[in-house]
Amino acid sequence: MKKTILSLLISGSVVSPMALAMAPNTDLNLMPYPQTVELQAGQVKVDGNFKVYIKGFNSDRVEYTAKRFIDRLERQTGVPILNWQVDSADKANLIIDIDAAPKSEVQNIDSVESYKITTQGEQITLSAPSPYGAIHGIETLLQLVETTATGYHIPAVTIVDEPRFRWRGVSYDTSRHFIEFDVLIRQLDAMASAKMNVFHWHFWDDQGIRIQTESWPRLWSETADGNYYTKDQVRYLVEYARNLGIRVIPEVSLPGHSSAVAHAYPRLMSGGEGQSYEQERGWGVFEPLMDPLNPELYEMLGDVFDEVTELFPDEYFHIGGDEPNYAQWKNSEKHQQFIEEINIDGERGLQSYLNVKVEKMLEERGKKMTGWDEIWHKDLPTSIVIQSWQGHDSIGRAAKEGYPGILSTGYYLDQPQPTSYHYRNDPMPTGIKVDDELHSGEKFVTYQWQKPRSKGSPRKGTLTIIEAKDGTFRAFSDYNGKSREEIYILDYVPGKTFVGHFDNFMSYTEFNLNLNPNGFSEGSYQLIGNVRWPTTGEVIASSDVEGSVIPEPNGGYPAELTDKEKELILGGEITMWLENKDSLTVENYLWPRSYAIAERFWSDAELTDERSMYKRMKAMDTWSEISVGLRHHADADMLLKRIAKGQDIQDLRVLSKYIEPAQYYARNWEKWNSTEPKGTLYSQYERLNRFVDALPVESYAVYEMQDLVNEVATGNQQALEQLAEHYQQAKLAALAAETIFAGNVSSVETVIVAEKTVEVADLALTLIAKAQAGEKVREADVNAYQAILSDSAKIYDESIIAIVRPTELLLKQLAE
Repeated sequence: MKKTILSLLISGSVVSPMALAMAPNTDLNLMPYPQTVELQAGQVKVDGNFKVYIKGFNSDRVEYTAKRFIDRLERQTGVPILNWQVDSADKANLIIDIDAAPKSEVQNIDSVESYKITTQGEQITLSAPSPYGAIHGIETLLQLVETTATGYHIPAVTIVDEPRFRWRGVSYDTSRHFIEFDVLIRQLDAMASAKMNVFHWHFWDDQGIRIQTESWPRLWSETADGNYYTKDQVRYLVEYARNLGIRVIPEVSLPGHSSAVAHAYPRLMSGGEGQSYEQERGWGVFEPLMDPLNPELYEMLGDVFDEVTELFPDEYFHIGGDEPNYAQWKNSEKHQQFIEEINIDGERGLQSYLNVKVEKMLEERGKKMTGWDEIWHKDLPTSIVIQSWQGHDSIGRAAKEGYPGILSTGYYLDQPQPTSYHYRNDPMPTGIKVDDELHSGEKFVTYQWQKPRSKGSPRKGTLTIIEAKDGTFRAFSDYNGKSREEIYILDYVPGKTFVGHFDNFMSYTEFNLNLNPNGFSEGSYQLIGNVRWPTTGEVIASSDVEGSVIPEPNGGYPAELTDKEKELILGGEITMWLENKDSLTVENYLWPRSYAIAERFWSDAELTDERSMYKRMKAMDTWSEISVGLRHHADADMLLKRIAKGQDIQDLRVLSKYIEPAQYYARNWEKWNSTEPKGTLYSQYERLNRFVDALPVESYAVYEMQDLVNEVATGNQQALEQLAEHYQQAKLAALAAETIFAGNVSSVETVIVAEKTVEVADLALTLIAKAQAGEKVREADVNAYQAILSDSAKIYDESIIAIVRPTELLLKQLAE
């Protein structure tokens, strides 16, 4: 399996019939990729005479599915398809054959979602045990549609497909920023196109409660700034999702993330008599905590549960439960006395006391409780589902105790990351992947490392490198109390340099270390996403020190699950937190990257080729705009048009190909540190109109440039010319963008991004000229050039000059 962030050459999304016939299975632009695909000779024509016959079970939802398929065919081809439904199989180009109605009126986690596609002559049959499989099957057929010089076709195939995991969702925050209703509906369309089946609606948090509750009206009337969803809108969304095979799970967060409840009904909090709370506008973890000793709290929750469960028929109900700030309970004599009286394990036990009551309330209403890691407690039944933001360690331990779980760690799409990081992240916990034992004749060295963070305390960990008798190396890290992780070594010269990466529980992390006998030298850093964080370190154990041993893992080892325990891992959920997103920017972060994660949830675990993933995701990028109607590119253009004030945006578009948003939490931390006192703009008041808000999460162009640099190393002169074209494009676009940025208050701070791009492009073009002349770069010049690149690699206006990366690779190649 490819373990590193791979650069790639993006190919076109249109494939000829001959290429399809000769291609390996994963060369088809399908995502998520089916379990089995068999290409056959022939194709089925798609034109205005395309006909559909519904065989077997039929219903309004099945009719809707067939009509949706035809509407999307028209959208993809531009060809009107009239009188498309026929009354017999022999007249049809597509037969939709469903065995029976679903076993349950309401879709649930056990609903059957498998389907099969077969082709005979000019006729396709989509067969499925239930409507859910047919819904997924039409998405596969729509992805198969191809355009040639002679018309539109679906290649002849046999596909047998079913999901690997039963729970494949998106947790969608509409509390921190309100999202327009039509945008939410469009996300359901996109989810269905990726065969996702759970929409977890996070409408309740510190900054607002976004749905109507008649029994306690201040919850939304006093906290949502007039931006909320009516009950009719909620019913419409739930029914719309039902027709797409998507379950909708509501979340009412408790006992923390309750600042909105505190503002509306302060008497329900634990802060004591006379408490009052301003409406919360900031981001973070706040003090208001529901009072589990107040009978009126349960009255409120009961009334809200009654109203919410009437709107949401799904069997699961999410209670949040994460990040409780226990300060109010710790500082309350009443709560501390109660903890002592009933002999529970402190504030965590008090939260469990509340959750036990809530679980029974939900059970009485026919619901099963789900919540974040913090709700897991021995007092709760194993019917609850743990959603984990704390990682494989957490859901692995829960599974060991008999609790089902879903993974969200590693799928936080509000945090920009390379898609390959998410793609490598499997919901299923696995044991340690590296041999961390020191065997006879082997040597080791362990470093203690530390890196700062712009917000919060420094991160610390260890790095251990073992040299085997045959001269090969292996490495691992103990990090932040998490279980021991393998480090994939990219480059290692003992005592001089080390480059290696691992996917930690929240981000792609790459060590770039300059080594000396005592530890790390100046210039060492960790790459977190695409941001460089200076890293210091010292040797704490080594084979060169008598009696020295490899330290024990401070976070233990990853859980090894039995087959029975593996059945408790239900799947995963993408999370989209909206501190720094709104209706115009959210899609750019979700799509097309969600297709890669959807594939991890649906497809075979062995499907891990990252080049194939990127190629197919690029095809999905275009297909999702045309077929699904996504607006991630259109919305980005809208942001650029706002910056350009009527000028042509082509130069801004070109520049955006070579710049990336600072990844992981870096943008959040930049906002936090941008004012004194800190955090003033880490809130709903922060603007979302920067150039960086229009950028794709990662640069495909830079990945291509990295590939070209590797080709240059083989003596490929054409690669040098193509590389030069990239740098010239970036430079010209940046020069034009400087003027545009300087003329708009929203982008004045972005001028330096353009200036730095020009500086790096000029340096790269100088290097390319040397390479074309067959010259090397002297050591003194290497150091001077690297100083420029290191400075340009810093964060500027929340952005990263991504062309620094291929330029550094080229400089390394040309160094004497």
